[in-house]
Amino acid sequence: MQPNTLAAHLQLSPAQQRLELLRPWLLLGAYLLTASLGWWWLAVPLAVAVCLAGFVQTHDAMHQALGLPKAANNRLLTLSGLLLLKSGHGLQVTHLRHHAHCLQDDDPEGAPATWRFWRVLWQGPYHILMLRRESLRMAPHTRHIQWLETAATLALLVVFVGVYWAWGSAVGLVYWGVAFVMSATLPIWASYVPHRLSERNPLVRASAATASFWTPVLASFAFHHVHHHYPRVPTALLHRAAAELPPPPPHDHT
Repeated sequence: MQPNTLAAHLQLSPAQQRLELLRPWLLLGAYLLTASLGWWWLAVPLAVAVCLAGFVQTHDAMHQALGLPKAANNRLLTLSGLLLLKSGHGLQVTHLRHHAHCLQDDDPEGAPATWRFWRVLWQGPYHILMLRRESLRMAPHTRHIQWLETAATLALLVVFVGVYWAWGSAVGLVYWGVAFVMSATLPIWASYVPHRLSERNPLVRASAATASFWTPVLASFAFHHVHHHYPRVPTALLHRAAAELPPPPPHDHT
């Protein structure tokens, strides 16, 4: 039986779906409020949380795992990608290639997982730009939306700079800076670490123990091997997939 057939019963309830859809945007609202009050000690961690929640939402949208109609899912992919200063459709192209050819020569997204760590540190930010180029090359049929989303990320930066010069508010620029750092380090925490740590690693096991009641970000880390075998399972339900479905082959994500 195919993995997607086995996992068909693992779908978000209406309440879970609302939570998964609203989480990054509620966090964004909390960031805007605390930043506008000048509470930077709280606003900056909230900006990091927005990026992580946006990453999870973008990832689930890439796999159409949120139970949305295709048109709504595509719109969400665009919007959640912007939280990361990314083209959501561009990320989808390289991510689906990663699933089809995991860590092979034609898997540009997974390449950092095969490098030495020092190379990931210095080349990671450039690698992100390379992925944007590769997504345009690999999926010419989505170039239009990819270019529009890229233009939108640049427009956001222009708006944030304009707001700073006009009103002296750094709210937008600080968020852009946090999102840039998160994006530049994406090859470390979204590629190198998940593929290098075994599911038996103590950190992975600790994350698995708390993923069901804390945050889907931990689930995406703790159950990365499960996700590779059951990609249509929403990130928030990966802990259930690990408990209820046949375990993936040991080589499934390497």
